[in-house]
This record gives sequence, structure tokens and C-alpha cells, in this order.
Amino acid sequence: MGPFRTFLNRTVVPRSLFTRSLLIVVLPVVVLQVVLTVIFYNRHWDTVTRWLATGVAGEVALTAQLLGEQHDLAGRDQVMEQVRKFTDLRMSFEPGGTLEAAARDADLADPVRGHIDEKILEAFQESLRQPFLLDLRSDVPQRIAVYVQLPDGLLRVLAPRKRVTSTTTGLLLAWMLGVSTALLLVAIYFLRLQIRPIRKLARAMESFGKGRDIGDYRPQGAQEIRQAAHAFNLMRQRILRHLGQRTEMLAAVSHDLRTPLTRMKLELELLDSTEKPVLAELREDVEEMAQIIESYLSFARGEGREGIEPVALRPLLENMRERGERAGAAVELRDGEEILLPARPVALRRCLANLVDNAARHGRSIALGARRRGRHVEITVEDDGPGIPKGQREAVFRPFVRLDQSRSRATGGVGLGLTIARDVALGHGGDLRLDQSAQGGLKAIIRLPL
Repeated sequence: MGPFRTFLNRTVVPRSLFTRSLLIVVLPVVVLQVVLTVIFYNRHWDTVTRWLATGVAGEVALTAQLLGEQHDLAGRDQVMEQVRKFTDLRMSFEPGGTLEAAARDADLADPVRGHIDEKILEAFQESLRQPFLLDLRSDVPQRIAVYVQLPDGLLRVLAPRKRVTSTTTGLLLAWMLGVSTALLLVAIYFLRLQIRPIRKLARAMESFGKGRDIGDYRPQGAQEIRQAAHAFNLMRQRILRHLGQRTEMLAAVSHDLRTPLTRMKLELELLDSTEKPVLAELREDVEEMAQIIESYLSFARGEGREGIEPVALRPLLENMRERGERAGAAVELRDGEEILLPARPVALRRCLANLVDNAARHGRSIALGARRRGRHVEITVEDDGPGIPKGQREAVFRPFVRLDQSRSRATGGVGLGLTIARDVALGHGGDLRLDQSAQGGLKAIIRLPL
């Protein structure tokens, strides 16, 4: 049952809420109309047609019998006049006429009949004993023609079509289809009114997920949608409050830690390091502690509350090339189109700087590039360094994780560069992943939404 349900959900059931809701409205109406139409055609219309056709066939049979009992033209004319007087049948008698000649003249050699025409023919076959021919395609509008073979001639009867079948069926079906179409249009209109607030709420959530705060969302639509919008506003306020509290706490931590570190540096400078060589190592430890604290604060602050604005990637990549060259690497800037990316400029610069610094530290050649990928932009930073094993590429994004187990400052930083870079990418609604570079080293791919 599980695979079958999965197949239905993927291939049969529509994916959008609007289409599913419309299907819920349309399917019962269509099924109801199909059932009513089948019942009406097979039961009601067939029964009414049979009753009406049987009545007309009885009148024609009675007329044919009365004419057969008359042997002179005057008597036959009198019978036909009485029938015309009391019925709406129109008839004529052709002495010596035959059914073969009538069929040939009316082109009834191989008539094409529908379901209702067959019901009319069956009713005439049950009531009329003489040989006859039924022309349901008469040239006379809204009439049918019946040819009855008598011993000395041919009787031609014209009957109104409404006498043998219901003529309001088409009108009824037209009303059913018209009303259903009108109700469907009304349903589509109200469904759009209900779907619109959901789409607006989804866009607001998407923007907030990309780091583009649009303020409180104004609840709209049905009560359930308003409840979801209210919950989103509360979640947004909690997240912003958490970020604000974290920033304030880190500012206090920064102040509290930097003060004793500065005092320790001054005291170490006042001591005579020539007499106590261990003081030089102590100074290095203090500098390393200060660097670790600054790196941690930079990671924890992230992009802060910096505003989103259009950023031209080409000048930013030019700046990163100069940064890499200053670090002693050969940097290649691959040609690409001009791209304006909505982003936080300082945070995006910090992200790219960490990646370029990491590439320059481990390689001698760097390649930078940016290109569009649908509704996203991919920025790549490649190097020819030793790279990172595939099984460890995800682990290096964790804070303070370094592949160099010696933890020496000479071989790298404190293990927050890639963490900060991914944090910035995620804060923009994108991601950062690592892959194998064509140069043999590491390839960092930043994917950000336009």
C-alpha cells in the first residue's frame, strides 16, 4: 500500500494546494453530473421516448387499419380527414406506392440511427403490424415520416418529433452545464481569495529564511491562515530577540575579556624578557588567546543586523583577487556576467575573505568565479592545495575543528573560517559546500538566492 500511495501522490495527485482544492470542488460535481446523465439517458429519457413513440405508433396503426377496411377513395379520404381533425398527424396516400420506391427517394437504404432513434423504432415495431419504413431524417423540420405499406398503395404519415421524444433534453443538459460552469467559476474565484494569503505568507517566510526581514506580516484570509501568520510573527520576534540578546551578551563578553587581556599585555611588556625567556612564550599565548576570542566573537556575531542591499559581484571578486595576491598566491578571476546579488555587503565580504585566506594558506594558485544558476548564484573559490578528504568535508564546518592536529598557529587559524563562511551563506538563505577542485585542491561553492 505504501509504494502505491507514493505513486499516486507523485503522478496523480496535484502538487499545488489550489489545484487540490479545485479538484475537491470539481470532482463531486463531475461525478454527480455523470451519474445523473447516465440515469437520465438510460432510464428517464428512454422510458419517456418509448411511451411517446408507442402512442404515435398506435395512432398510425389504427389509421392504417381503418384505411385497409376502406375500398374506395372517398372512404379513405374521410378516414384521413377524421385523423387530421382529432390528431396533429399529417398524412397522404399514394396508390400503387411501395416501400422500396420511398426508401430510394428518401435515401433510406442504410440509415444511421442513434440510441433514441432505436427506441422509437422498437416502439413502432411493437405497435405496427404492417410493413413500414421510418424516416427520422425527414426534410420537414421537427417532424418524422412513417411510410406504411398497404395492399394497394403507400401511406405517408408526418408526425411532430416532439410527439415521439422529449425535446427539452438538450435544454436541460445545457442548463446543467451552464450552472456547473458558473459554480465552478465562483469556486475558482473564492479559492484564489483563500490561496493568495497563503502564498503571501510563504513568500514572507522565504524572505525571512533568506535573511531579508520584511517586518511583521499582516494576517489575512481565513481564521486558520491568520493563526499561522500570527505564529510566524511570534516566531520571527523570538528569533530576532534571541539574536539581539546574543549580540548584546557578546558585546559585554568582548568588553570583559579584552580589558584583562590588555592589562596582561601591558604587564608583560613591563617585564624584562631577557632575564626570563619564558615570558616570550607567555606573550605568544596571550596573543593567541586574543585571536581566539576575536575569531569566536566574529563567528557568534555573524552578519548581525546589517541591511540587505544590491551587491555587484564583479568588484567584490576583484577585491578578493587583490587580497589573495597580497597573501602570496596567484589568483585567476574567471570572466563572468555582471551580477547584482541582494546581500549584506560586510557579511558577504567576510565570507569570501575567509575562503580566499584559507585557499591562499594551503595553495599557491586560486581561481575565483561567479555565474547564474536559475534563480541562484554560484560563487566558487578553487585552489591547488592538498584539499580535504571527502569524509571530512562536512566536519570542518563545525566550530574550532581543524584537520591539523598540532593546533599550531603557523599552519592555520583557530578553526572558525569555514564555520563563519557557512554561517553567512545560511544567513542569506543559501549554502556552502566543498568539492574536489579541477586544480587538484579544494573547491568551495557558495550558492545564494537572487
